[in-house]
Amino acid sequence: MLYVDLNLPEGALLPDPPAAKDPGGIVFDASELVLDGEIVTCWRDASGTYQARPSTPNEDNARQEVVGGRPVLRLIEGVNCGFAWENLTLSSSKVSMAVLFASPVGRARTLMTLNPRNGRNYLFLNENDGAVELKFRDDDMGLSLPCPVPQSAFTLVCVSVDGGRMKLALNGMRPVEMSVSTGLEVGEHDLFIGCRSDRAGIVKTLGEAQISRVWSWPDEDIFAGETYDALLGQWHKDITDGI
Repeated sequence: MLYVDLNLPEGALLPDPPAAKDPGGIVFDASELVLDGEIVTCWRDASGTYQARPSTPNEDNARQEVVGGRPVLRLIEGVNCGFAWENLTLSSSKVSMAVLFASPVGRARTLMTLNPRNGRNYLFLNENDGAVELKFRDDDMGLSLPCPVPQSAFTLVCVSVDGGRMKLALNGMRPVEMSVSTGLEVGEHDLFIGCRSDRAGIVKTLGEAQISRVWSWPDEDIFAGETYDALLGQWHKDITDGI
């Protein structure tokens, strides 16, 4: 650090940086994982209002670890370590989500799934072979982007869906978007973290990953207003402070 033993004019002094804006949303941070010994029994959101339960096939499989100073939910390839936040209600066919994760072997597989209570056409976010994909189960096409960072580093993925219009962005990039023939349903959904559903099996969808934080914004497109910029501001601060 450089010190100058002089009296400087007021105009030469830099003001304190502005406080980072709160991006809002419902946040599940891995520091809020509830443990019974080494076993993760539930996942509370940051406000203490909501909690995600272990998915049905997650029979004491999940573990909390610390990677780069960050608490994470550890996902094991081929083993269901997922969690389900039930009754996420959408009053419109619009939602945004984000996840901060590391993929040490480039096969995180299922990161998040938004599963309608009264339907089968779930929306899922998947990472495999160094690329992230956002797709509806019953649609042939989806959005895909390559991860621009080493597999050992954390990646921030942000998505929004408005009907059949999907947007996907990685690490602060401008979102790419496309329209698909199917669309998001209004009503009650379950948000699964690290798996597709409460069904056993479908082992090929279960990967190796470390999930640090998950956000959701029901009925909001975060790319349409100031929320995305606020999220990136928080993310950059976290990187600087090592949080």
